[in-house]
Amino acid sequence: MIFAGCDWSDQWIDVAVVDRSGAVVGETRIVYAETPDPVACYREFLAPLARRWRATVTGIEDVNILFARALAASGLEVVHVDPTRAARHRTAQGIPKTDRADARLIASMTLAGQARPVVASSPEAEALRIVAHAHRAAVARRTEALHALRAGLMRIWPTAVTAWPSSVGGLRSAQARAVLAAAPTPRAAARLDRTALGELLSAAGRKRSVQNEAERLRMIFHRPAMLLDPRVEDAEGLRISHLVAVLDHAVRRADDLERDLERHYAAHRFHPLVKGVPGIGTVLGAYLLAEIGDRPVERFGSGRSLAAYAGVAPVTWASGQTVRVAFRRASSRTLRSTLHTTAFSLVGHSPGAHAYYTMRRSSGDAHATALRKLGRKIVLSLYHCMATGLPYDDGAAFGYDPAADDAPSLPRQLPLDEEQIMIARDMLAAPGTTVTATARTFGVSTQTIYRHVLGRHRTR
Repeated sequence: MIFAGCDWSDQWIDVAVVDRSGAVVGETRIVYAETPDPVACYREFLAPLARRWRATVTGIEDVNILFARALAASGLEVVHVDPTRAARHRTAQGIPKTDRADARLIASMTLAGQARPVVASSPEAEALRIVAHAHRAAVARRTEALHALRAGLMRIWPTAVTAWPSSVGGLRSAQARAVLAAAPTPRAAARLDRTALGELLSAAGRKRSVQNEAERLRMIFHRPAMLLDPRVEDAEGLRISHLVAVLDHAVRRADDLERDLERHYAAHRFHPLVKGVPGIGTVLGAYLLAEIGDRPVERFGSGRSLAAYAGVAPVTWASGQTVRVAFRRASSRTLRSTLHTTAFSLVGHSPGAHAYYTMRRSSGDAHATALRKLGRKIVLSLYHCMATGLPYDDGAAFGYDPAADDAPSLPRQLPLDEEQIMIARDMLAAPGTTVTATARTFGVSTQTIYRHVLGRHRTR
């Protein structure tokens, strides 16, 4: 049996092979431009070196590159060598930093067992991971495009930034993008009449109160505003048109990927399990399963290892009488951020999660610390359910009996607090103030104003 080490780069791969005694039995360099199939070339290189060359263990620092994935798909065993540990070995042994020396070092570490086996997920799980990463990147591009458009509008037309409330999506809504594409400047928007605005809104998908919304926008666009020189404004309008087109493309791309994400999420092995957790929707559930995979027992071995990988298990430093608990930074940032969002969502949907979060906060934990501890309980519960096949039980996850009289429950969230109700009443007491304007000020419906501020149901 022989052991190989691969040091990869963008143009070639250096390979060193050692036997059980640690002696180098072969070295080569596979150049991508000189061979159409580097994996076949690698297998041809191994064949004369040992009788059982198919049992070769290949160590590599990045198991996500195409060569490593194709090598594993061909049937050879691939293990992961930690780049940080390899760099420390190279420094301690005084080995020069060259591709050939790195390949030898990785081969010797593979022989010594200083590598981690790679547990491959199923094709369905791997496909979900790829689509989830693409969707996450698309959402980031959409946010970047939205911020760029908002910054561009603040330079020339601040009124347009607040023309569409966040309750309908703000500048990201289809209606805002349609209107800004047709009228990217204040003068162009002022030339739009009610009929033209209604046509734009209808083309963007609005079905109800089209004329009322068109009149509202017309009144906003006809208000006095700070204006630039027409030539400068036209140049700024070109910038806004480009930013709107970029945002429109980013929104459509994110929406298309979300539909693909939902399809791959439904095909995952643990989809029914994660779907039953309160507060976890399609996107969050897909993100979680994309990072955990469908073989958590073989990959992590225990729930504590998965929690450490997710960055929700603290690191304890102890020396003499000094004990310090630190935040774990050596972890998967993607899974850590997903668990943070998941924990925040569970606080509003799970009675046990809400009670646990409230207890941690009352004990003095900060908001992020409480969510991180809640994320640890979530990931341990998910691992247990995946390992045993049992469905998620909120009572078992947080240690309470749902049928008991003192079982935790979710507090009812009022749309307006007492201070907002008093302010709304003062606004309605002023002459000329309408219920619709008050509701728009607080971002709630008119029915909420009638019920919680005026104390009566709306008459129809």
